[in-house]
Amino acid sequence: MAEMAGAIGTAVEATEIIRNLWTGQPVDHAGRHYHTNMRLYDRPPYPIPLFMAGNGPKAMRRVGQYADGLITDPKTWKEHKSEFESGAKAAGKDPRQLPVLIEQYVVVGNQKEAEESARLWRFGPKAWKPYFNIRDPQEIERRAIAEIPLPEVYKGWSIGTDPEIDVKMIQELFDSGATEVHVHSGQQDQRRVIQFYGKEVLPRMRRAGSQ
Repeated sequence: MAEMAGAIGTAVEATEIIRNLWTGQPVDHAGRHYHTNMRLYDRPPYPIPLFMAGNGPKAMRRVGQYADGLITDPKTWKEHKSEFESGAKAAGKDPRQLPVLIEQYVVVGNQKEAEESARLWRFGPKAWKPYFNIRDPQEIERRAIAEIPLPEVYKGWSIGTDPEIDVKMIQELFDSGATEVHVHSGQQDQRRVIQFYGKEVLPRMRRAGSQ
């Protein structure tokens, strides 16, 4: 818990430094996690939206409070959306005006192909707790194989070759408040997913949107 709290504090402090650098003024910062003395000479002509990722109740509230937009997954969004909204309101922001990017895993194929894909992303369910603080990727892989059953990895993924399933999944995310849905292809055959979405899924969504 202390490690996770430290990670949250690091993100908040980094956000403060980044925003100050974007002003073009010298930044002399001596905080808990960072000590900096610098200046950004080629500052952006206008403020750049600063997005944060959230993967739990505390992180979701932090994003709402300190960021300009959220990056998360469907499960976290469904379970902790209220924390994101509370954080935004606490900072005087309207959560309905903040961009929400949701990453949805998909596999265009059958159950066997889903299991093959899940082996590539086995660390996912514990990526932020506790694997985020493990530096050795081989150790992460070893622990993930020992600790995470494959069905736990692909639970919540969109699996199949029926485009209506994907259309329904994406539309539900938009209806829940997402402003962007980023499709994450969990499988090695990327071309199959791109062609499936280009020929089957997106045309259906365009037709549904025009009705």
